[in-house]
Amino acid sequence: MSTYLYRQTLPDTPLDIVGDVHGEFSAFQALLRRLGYQDDGTHPQGRKLVFVGDLCDRGPDSPAMLDWFKQAHSQGKAFAVLGNHELNLLVDDPKDGSGWFFDSRATQDAANYAPWHTLPDSEKAGLKIWLAELPLILERSDLRIVHAAWLPDMLTRLDETAGMGLVEQYRLFDRQLTETLQNADWYGDYLHEQQYFAPLAENPDIPPPPMPATARYDLARSLAHPIRALTSGIERSAKQPFFAGGRWRETCRCAWWDDYRDNIPVIIGHYWRSRLPTSSAVAAERRLLPAAADEWHGAKRNVFCVDFSIGASWRMRKFPEKYRRKPFALAALRWPEQVLVFHDGQMMATR
Repeated sequence: MSTYLYRQTLPDTPLDIVGDVHGEFSAFQALLRRLGYQDDGTHPQGRKLVFVGDLCDRGPDSPAMLDWFKQAHSQGKAFAVLGNHELNLLVDDPKDGSGWFFDSRATQDAANYAPWHTLPDSEKAGLKIWLAELPLILERSDLRIVHAAWLPDMLTRLDETAGMGLVEQYRLFDRQLTETLQNADWYGDYLHEQQYFAPLAENPDIPPPPMPATARYDLARSLAHPIRALTSGIERSAKQPFFAGGRWRETCRCAWWDDYRDNIPVIIGHYWRSRLPTSSAVAAERRLLPAAADEWHGAKRNVFCVDFSIGASWRMRKFPEKYRRKPFALAALRWPEQVLVFHDGQMMATR
């Protein structure tokens, strides 16, 4: 087995950096045409596609999206970093929207996400072997790409485990975290909450009983597990429980970019921004990104989230009257032009 390289180099060509696709293969095909690519990912001007992760889950055809990328990647036409959803597949951690891959989630997820294409059991092991070779970071002198967070302290910890495979590294950090947390005086409460209350936390209409130990566990895990931190971000305590990502939560995402002061721009996904202005009080309390879709953010305004929530398209299919304005879209940030191109043809310069 070759040594895993969690940091890999981007080609020195113009790029089209695609947001989280989440199995919305038809939207991706439309975006491909808007960007001027041929069906196989070839561009007449030599441009290359780069994905910020989360190619799979929730959408109707994760297998087709992953297969397309695998073919294009093998030919040097497309590149990607791992997102938290690919990571969940690699470490056998079934989460919301992964019923196309995990049989244990199929019945539960079908209510929101079916119909979908599933992956035959015979192909799952091969997919995991291939995904485990994808990096956590893609970079070159003028650009950094990571799914959720650029955290130098976490990079240092990954450097210390160089020579190990990705899943091996993940398991090591998990064991270290578990050993630490098992000595916490609240760990027994966490196990109790997971046994009795965690299943209730997936009902969006009824909040579960308070789960303070689970909140402490989630917070500790986000701050102490390097691979999770890069792919899911770091968190803080929320003012009140909220439903997101398929369950009720008491921790929310943290704006790490407010402390990012390097000159090299960072492009991320993960954070579910809207191309329509967001203004509700609930959204404002948890909103980390600028309300306007075209704005860069961070201490030096050189971080940009290119995830425009295409993974929520199931809501438009299920409740078309509610989502007539179509807030969910798949976008690509053209680099170095810094122009957004959406799958339905809308374009906007960023600022």
